[in-house]
Amino acid sequence: MPIRPICLTDWSSIMTIQAQCYVELTPESLSVMQSKWLASPATCVVFEQAQQVLAYALVHPWTPGDAPSLAIEITTQDVNSWYLHDMAIAPNAQGLGIGKQLLTHILNQGRALDIDGIGLVAVQDAHSYWLQQGFKPHATSTKLTQSLSSYPANACYLYLTLA
Repeated sequence: MPIRPICLTDWSSIMTIQAQCYVELTPESLSVMQSKWLASPATCVVFEQAQQVLAYALVHPWTPGDAPSLAIEITTQDVNSWYLHDMAIAPNAQGLGIGKQLLTHILNQGRALDIDGIGLVAVQDAHSYWLQQGFKPHATSTKLTQSLSSYPANACYLYLTLA
């Protein structure tokens, strides 16, 4: 399977893909991105084909109904819910079904580990894509509203229950 855990040598490709994909927000720094990986290395993965990283997903434990602010390094949380911080596919690999493969991998891993659910913040008009994948709007709290203020104006928090 071309999906595997991120290793140190992948970060140059990951940072390039991030810069290519996120045009409505300032790309996060390497240290911020790596903090997600360090918080949960087993759930942060790349999609690799012919020795080329074409996509990545950063997934880590996080409180349901909340999202980490952008550009902030995180630390490990002891919760039974995940946060899909970022899933990005290189422009030259979009439309090949890689996103579906990554999401299926993440959901299967979450179910195997009996994770309660997965939250994410949809940006750049991706809201409808995530709704099609089964994610649903979640009630907003003061803490979540504060976190969302670091995202573009159209960002919204969605959650998918797995348990």
